[in-house]
Amino acid sequence: MDYFRENVESQTFALGAWDMLFCIGNMPFVFYFKNTNSDPAAPFMPADVLTKSLYHTLLEWPILAGHLVVNGRGRGFVVVDKDNLNLPDYQESESSVHYSAIEAARFSWGVVLPTVTTVPPFVANGPAGVVKMLNVHVVRLQDNSGVIIFANMPHYVTDGAGYSMFMMRWAETCKWMQAGSADELPARSLEFNRRAISRALPYEMGELSPAQSQLYTTSNPVGLYLSTLSPGALGDFFLTKAKGIPGKSHTFHITRATIDKLRKQITDANGASRRISDNDIICALVSHAVAKGMRDEQELPEVKELWDRPTQVPADAPAPAPDMFTTLVVADIRPRLAALGDANYAGGAVIMIPVMHAMDELADTGDPTKMISDASYRVREQVDGVTLPRINRFDYTFAKDTSRTMHLWSGIVASSQRTFVTNQSRFDHYRCDFGNGVPQWVSGPAATMPGISCVLPANPASDGYDLCLCEEALVMESILANEFWNAHTELVY
Repeated sequence: MDYFRENVESQTFALGAWDMLFCIGNMPFVFYFKNTNSDPAAPFMPADVLTKSLYHTLLEWPILAGHLVVNGRGRGFVVVDKDNLNLPDYQESESSVHYSAIEAARFSWGVVLPTVTTVPPFVANGPAGVVKMLNVHVVRLQDNSGVIIFANMPHYVTDGAGYSMFMMRWAETCKWMQAGSADELPARSLEFNRRAISRALPYEMGELSPAQSQLYTTSNPVGLYLSTLSPGALGDFFLTKAKGIPGKSHTFHITRATIDKLRKQITDANGASRRISDNDIICALVSHAVAKGMRDEQELPEVKELWDRPTQVPADAPAPAPDMFTTLVVADIRPRLAALGDANYAGGAVIMIPVMHAMDELADTGDPTKMISDASYRVREQVDGVTLPRINRFDYTFAKDTSRTMHLWSGIVASSQRTFVTNQSRFDHYRCDFGNGVPQWVSGPAATMPGISCVLPANPASDGYDLCLCEEALVMESILANEFWNAHTELVY
């Protein structure tokens, strides 16, 4: 730590629109490492090396030791002051739980996780009254049988790709220190300048799609109010909102064979040569399960009574708009902007892509092949529609007024018929070797907020994908009983 204090430089990082888009959320992951040493008493992921390597890595990530400041217009900054550092919240503890018990429970959250996570799913002030840019909790399991590492960063400072870069570098540095190698640690260059996105974009500017325009440019009084709040107060608002609608989480597995079978059914039914990705199919499948769960909830007698209450409708009133369900697909723009990937851009670079479905069609299983096919192609169409000119328009729209992100979030929270799907399967979490082997399992927290579905980092020992869904209890009850969902997924825990 002293080495870090002596060598870090004071500087200010101006955050951009892309950082503010998901600013309310944290990125918490839990890594499970098993001690496979033949001598259980031998050092396993030594505490002093973990700590020393963390602060060595922070010299390349000084933004994680800064203070978060957001002005009244929604513009964010991270201020790194050498004489007033906002050091990570680093904790270490011991557990009476043996790794074998966690393994036997297939890493179920209930075994040990409630005592592992140290931050809520939304950005909030810590005990010292400030938002930490990095939270770490190292848990040593009974009889030196293993270690759990909980690590969290707020979306203000980076996104999932950046998180993965940091964890990989910390692990690489720790392994290098443990080995005591005489060779230099390989250099890694990172790009933190938020202007890198604008520089990588083409001159041409397109228009947002109608759904994107409605999502990103609609203003409302609640959004205006939220844009005036400090990061801590903003987090408190969403935490209170989440407590009012508690979620129920489960993790499911879908095999490679199942994905390929669904893709063949989709292409055979349409005679189409258009590419359908794994993520398109997963988004469609999750959207159907959630939409049907919401429909089933609405059909419960006590809920149906509220929906069916007669209302006075003028005879000349227009027909009601179709009941719609929105899938918000989270996508990284780096693959579309090669310069960002080449520069190892470590700021926020993800966008929400709204995909609109007719609720009744999405929830119906009368013709499941048509339902999943139509939903998959809708996802593909909208994802393909995120062209560089449209990204340029988004960048321009939010660069003018980053407070628009709060209008966006207030609108999303007010809409009940929607779900997020974020795919983190390509991240390198399972390659994080701190010197004693890679993790056996990586997961998110036990619950976030209803309406969030996460494709977890892909486990190389697994065939397919692990999906973590958080929904309201009644919706989740329906998902667990959904025959189409159960025919294509397996409940993990």
